Amino acid sequence: MLIRLISDIHSNFQALEAVLTDPPGKEADRTFCLGDIVGYGADPSLCIERVRRECDLVVAGNHDAGAAKRVSLDRFNWEGVTAIRWTRSVLSKDEMDWISLLPYHSEHKNFFLCHSYPADPESWTYLLRRNHALESISVRQGFISLIGHTHLPGCWTEDGNYIESSKGDFSNVRIVNVGSVGQPRDRDPRAAYVLIDTEARTWEHFRVEYSIDDTAARIKDAGLPSVLWERLYRGH
Repeated sequence: MLIRLISDIHSNFQALEAVLTDPPGKEADRTFCLGDIVGYGADPSLCIERVRRECDLVVAGNHDAGAAKRVSLDRFNWEGVTAIRWTRSVLSKDEMDWISLLPYHSEHKNFFLCHSYPADPESWTYLLRRNHALESISVRQGFISLIGHTHLPGCWTEDGNYIESSKGDFSNVRIVNVGSVGQPRDRDPRAAYVLIDTEARTWEHFRVEYSIDDTAARIKDAGLPSVLWERLYRGH
């Protein structure tokens, strides 16, 4: 089975469409979304509609939970809060109801899926340190964890080392961060996603060009903070 993984769309519909129409990913049997469908960008409704239609499994991210009033806005910076409040104002009741019911984690065969931190998904911890990787691996013994949240594509090995290879197998990898569709922060502005071949037990990161100008214009027109479109060009 070929699984396409997406995460951290952040209401960037142009990037989402580019990923979902990218030829390698179109061969996937299943598509899983690891959260943060909304936040930052100007097209939350379009992104929710597309994810609901395309994805077989979806977990909540912290921005989804913030928009749904499941977590306090005290946990977000100023631009994040501004975008979340704007998002609440434009979503329909049906859309709000849907994101309110998204689970914080899920499982599929030997994969554990959550947005941020496998050891404690509702803490929204950023998995950036070896001790956090080792704790997650220990808590989720027998699982390969699939995450987003940091917007940095990469993998953690069984002994807690971080690698940035574009592809590999699961002989020693225990955590895969799929990167971000709509707000990359690894200094590569292209949208990111991952394909997993469950039979070959391999993973591969992909990057896709999209029209940043169109996305930036949408954010400007919505009156959202300028940093939310400016950083798209930097990928950081």
